[in-house]
Amino acid sequence: MADYRDKITENNGRSSKSANQTGVPMHRLILLLFIFCIPSVLTARDFQIRDISIQADIAPDATIRYVEDRDYRFEGEYSFVYYTLPLRGFGSVENIRVRQDGRAFINNNSKQPGTFKVERNEHELRITWYIETKDTTEHSYTIQYDLKDALVTGPDVTEWFWVFMSDRLARTPETFRARISLPHRMNDDDWHVWLRETPDHVRKRVEGRVLHIEGEGFKRSDQVLARIVFPTRILTEAEITDHRFGLERVMDEEAAWVETRKRERQRYLLGIGLFILLAPVTVLLFIWFYRRYGRRFEPEPLSGQLRFSPPTDHPPALIRKLMLGPLNTEPDKLALGITIFDLSRKGYYRIVEKKGEKKFLSTETPEYQLEKTGKKPDESLRDWERALLEKVNKRIDEGVIRMDKVMEWSSKSARKWWKEWRILFRREMKKQNWFDPTAQKALYFHLFAQLPLLMGMVVVAFLAGAAGAIGIILVSVMMLMSLALPKRTQEGVNMHADWTAYRKALRKGPNKSFDQKDMGRHFVYAIALGLTKKQLEKRLADVTEDSPLFLWIVPAYGTHGTADIASGLSTLASSGTSSFSGVSGVRGASAGSAGGGSGGGAG
Repeated sequence: MADYRDKITENNGRSSKSANQTGVPMHRLILLLFIFCIPSVLTARDFQIRDISIQADIAPDATIRYVEDRDYRFEGEYSFVYYTLPLRGFGSVENIRVRQDGRAFINNNSKQPGTFKVERNEHELRITWYIETKDTTEHSYTIQYDLKDALVTGPDVTEWFWVFMSDRLARTPETFRARISLPHRMNDDDWHVWLRETPDHVRKRVEGRVLHIEGEGFKRSDQVLARIVFPTRILTEAEITDHRFGLERVMDEEAAWVETRKRERQRYLLGIGLFILLAPVTVLLFIWFYRRYGRRFEPEPLSGQLRFSPPTDHPPALIRKLMLGPLNTEPDKLALGITIFDLSRKGYYRIVEKKGEKKFLSTETPEYQLEKTGKKPDESLRDWERALLEKVNKRIDEGVIRMDKVMEWSSKSARKWWKEWRILFRREMKKQNWFDPTAQKALYFHLFAQLPLLMGMVVVAFLAGAAGAIGIILVSVMMLMSLALPKRTQEGVNMHADWTAYRKALRKGPNKSFDQKDMGRHFVYAIALGLTKKQLEKRLADVTEDSPLFLWIVPAYGTHGTADIASGLSTLASSGTSSFSGVSGVRGASAGSAGGGSGGGAG
């Protein structure tokens, strides 16, 4: 069947033509494909453990013959089944046997069906047996071994503390049964059995020398853990292993354990209650802050119309911060590079392209230098522009003329200048009234208001574990949502819409719609608005050699054609501003301890 399906798949491209030639309707071919392919889709490879049945026979010398039957149901092909046993709560394991439906497997490492192998590491014993299954099959596997030194034997009583069913199983069984038998008959009152961390629906009963533990309807995390105490006199051939061990001690430990679990339960319920209280509060708190301070203004009807000239005459470094939004108002060194371009456009510098050094197996990278024109500072310059103009002039006088070097410094005085320049820039940004200062403060107030809730969720984590972890994540997300509170003012929203329309035109509009005599201004704003090198080349495709742009940008000698000029100018934009992209600054088996807990699965 599989080969036939493969053949259909390989000939899928010819199906339509073949159908028409042979007269077979297309819908019948599709039906055939569906019939043959749907079984492979619906047949899932999986297995279940239907039942676990344990028979533990305690011998007079305290050896335990442990026999565990596991009933598996397979869907699909499986090649092995495994059984794990943590190395705790006993001295040794001997006489390991494995059977499938009563048929004994051979202990070797051939990995052939009908064989098994035993491995051991630092933490557990692993028994793997090899099988062959196809389609839906059911098998019963028996794992048998002898446990030595698994009991704590005192002068009067003996203890067996064992995890009969653990949460380490790959599948949770539908039903569970354990039968623990002693070598001699005794009174029912001589049994003392405590089921720790075991579901309430698990039942225990005694019949003379036999203890039964049974249950069904288990969840994934359920386990069956029993502390069993009986008279030592039953073990006629056993030696005393702990002379201080006695029933009174066990009773005290179990009473303490119950009290501890009770307190843990109370703490858990308290933690859940606290979580139920705090979780809505953290969400409602953010909603209140957002509705009160974070709601965005809508641009006015005339804002945002497509335009082919700058909406205002604001410096491009300020416009860049407007476009980045209220979370990016802090000046960076990229603002320096954009401002140097704008000062050059205003006639204070010329940017001269020089041929760079051509390195082996690499293309030649042009070099850009700054030249002073001698123009005196205009009164229209802002304080931060004037401060940068003076700083660049000083650097040029010192012999530093390369654009990628002019603002490189590491001296203490340079860092001091940068700190003062940032203050001037921030002061100018505040004057623009583009960002809502109240919404900005709301961010910090919201974070401060969420802090007690975060501390409360830490307490929940201490009391209720996973619920607290979820709560910490929830409050952290709400605190992160504080970033949605800062916003633009109505004036800033209108301004942003206008400049967004201009940026859209720069990216996509036809060149003929732009004033070519004002291309220098378009060029600087295009850099500030984040146009890519490819977009800049498209916008500069019609620049001619008599353009006013070349009054302050001097291409390298030998550059010919608009394509070369556009490529050179776009390279200048990307390399010239990337030189200023960095942020400045230098800153630097014992009694009461359970054994067992076997796991297992199939593959």
